[in-house]
Amino acid sequence: MRYLNLYVYGQEGFYVYLDENNEYEIGEHVLVMFMNRKKIGLVVSESKDREFSFKVNKILQKLYGEIKFSKNLIELFLWIQNHYLCSFSQLIDSIYPKDLKAEIEKYYKLSNEFIPADEKDKEFLNYIKKKEKYKLKTLYNRYTKGYIEKLIKKKVLEEVNQEFNTKNNYNDFKDIKVILENNKINLNEEQKLAKEKIINGNKKYYLLYGVTGSGKTEVYIQLIRDAIIENKGAIFLLPEISLTPQMIKRFKEEFGEQIAILHSKLTNTDRKKEWLSIYNGNKKIVLGVRSAIFAPVKNLKYIIMDEEHETTYKQDTNPRYNAKYVAIKRAEIDNCKVIFGSATPSIESYYFAQNNIFELIKLKNRFNSIKMPKINIVDMKREENEYFSKKLIKRTIEELRKNNQVIFFINRKGYSTYIQCKECGHVEECPNCAVSLDFYASSKEYKCNYCGYKRKYTNKCSSCGSTNLKYSGKGTEKIETELKKHFKDSKIIRVDADTTKDRDSYAQIYNDFYNKKYDIMIGTQIISKGFHFPNVTLVGIITADTIINFPDFRAGEKTFQIISQTAGRAGRDKKEGEVLIQTYNPDHYSILSVINHNYEEFYDIEIKNRKMLNYPPFSRIINIIVSGLEIEKVFKKAKKLYGILINIAKNLEIYGPIEAPIFKIKSRYRYQIFIKGERKEINRIKKYIIENVNKEKNDSVRIVIDVDPMNLM
Repeated sequence: MRYLNLYVYGQEGFYVYLDENNEYEIGEHVLVMFMNRKKIGLVVSESKDREFSFKVNKILQKLYGEIKFSKNLIELFLWIQNHYLCSFSQLIDSIYPKDLKAEIEKYYKLSNEFIPADEKDKEFLNYIKKKEKYKLKTLYNRYTKGYIEKLIKKKVLEEVNQEFNTKNNYNDFKDIKVILENNKINLNEEQKLAKEKIINGNKKYYLLYGVTGSGKTEVYIQLIRDAIIENKGAIFLLPEISLTPQMIKRFKEEFGEQIAILHSKLTNTDRKKEWLSIYNGNKKIVLGVRSAIFAPVKNLKYIIMDEEHETTYKQDTNPRYNAKYVAIKRAEIDNCKVIFGSATPSIESYYFAQNNIFELIKLKNRFNSIKMPKINIVDMKREENEYFSKKLIKRTIEELRKNNQVIFFINRKGYSTYIQCKECGHVEECPNCAVSLDFYASSKEYKCNYCGYKRKYTNKCSSCGSTNLKYSGKGTEKIETELKKHFKDSKIIRVDADTTKDRDSYAQIYNDFYNKKYDIMIGTQIISKGFHFPNVTLVGIITADTIINFPDFRAGEKTFQIISQTAGRAGRDKKEGEVLIQTYNPDHYSILSVINHNYEEFYDIEIKNRKMLNYPPFSRIINIIVSGLEIEKVFKKAKKLYGILINIAKNLEIYGPIEAPIFKIKSRYRYQIFIKGERKEINRIKKYIIENVNKEKNDSVRIVIDVDPMNLM
């Protein structure tokens, strides 16, 4: 006899139940009575307590046919809950495919021979033969309850358990080995050395720091290949859905149907199918974005995180986990290795490598001895045209004449970032958010990028009615319009959040540009990551200053990374590449370090700044956001919470309540309480934070805890 802690679906917290005969295991789904109703529970741990002040109910039964989480995954879930101060229900809901959710449902199938007595029976027989089994609820809805119960009594219908397909997709694992040994990649000496260091190394964590185009992907594939031959698995993570089309193509060339794909664009049915193929061991390689870190891979050997510096690995809604740190913890629990790869590693990762927490492995040269692109800075203070410098126009003309392709990068979508009246000075603003409205010329609309508010553009000031308007700032739409004036005969494609809404749009755009259906690509951050276009010889950074002035201690780092990554799209094949960076801050260290492809120079400056100001990696941060519809109530609650926390955060820096940089979003006013300090002290205070936050929550005020935030806006 023992006591188990259960997560009861639909409830917060854990509840103790009695395992009378020691028959239930961690990770199993069970049936229990909760508040006089039958509910499904998930066994998460054994209770250390043996005596209770309340009656402990027995677990009723095991739910056969339901998914069972491994003990290791349950341990990982509990760590995430404690580290990121999220609820267990939020975590389960976000990582577990909806169509696989445990449910109390009875399923029935046709059993004995059924001879129809009338037309109703004939219709029923035709219907029941269409599927292998039906939910009892579905049968009740289609026919009368009495009719179905009569058929059950006659044993025409018999109850069956909900089971999942465990049939292996492959007849013989040896066949897979044969396929792999016919597709060997020839690595250069630098890549071979990197691979050997990872295979033979004693550490769990590796930082593969390789310049853009150095062949990191080939190293990843070789490692995964070796794992598959050993009948082990791998998780390969990408920061964006936009990168999956070319990577899927690349991986399928190597591994055929051994790959399971997991990302948010999948339908519920496809996600369920892929998840089950991993769960059953039919597929051993998972390729996906952030949430793929939770995939139930059998015999996991490697977790590979490509473009590890990307902030998209951090979820910005509950549960606010960072896949990077989840990967580190999972490697510890599953006893596997993690490889973090990047041409521009995050400051934290490079610091860990410098301090022997990660093993640092460098790929200093581009694959096949391809030269790094030449990088030049254009000081826009000396230019007449605010969009394109003379040099950028000249070089674009020259490259297009050679039948090469050109990429233009600007970190903003839309036509204009705001419109201001020249007569009265009024700026068109969102009524729900404390931001100006972006203008979209193609749809003749004002839009808010935070709440989705839209308003028709009238060519008049909404305050005084004047048509004398100033269009300030620039986005992808505006650059597209201006480019068409200069390059009337060129085919131009725009890539941003508005042109990539459809499920297959990323793959279509990638293939079209790769196959030279377009001459020029204009895009936001989407195009800066990982794309390989052999015919791109020129990259123009329209403005490198968009992020530098953000009120964020990572502004310099993000600037360096985006420019370096975008620059890396040029000259990736036999043709030499060039990058032109347009900026009003030509002397900023983030930009100067890009010119010489000198990450170490940038890191040395940035790490000194971080140490001086006690920012990560020298500290940990918790950002608490208090929001609500009534400003007075929000401020009062934030001030009260700050007063509680200041008394228990003795060895920590705590600031607040302060207005968030974007003070209002979706009609909710936002205040922040900012906590910074050593890891041990941050961990010590976490339980007090969650306790007090839960006490202060109510219907009118929402409180969000963001541990290790990547976005402070």
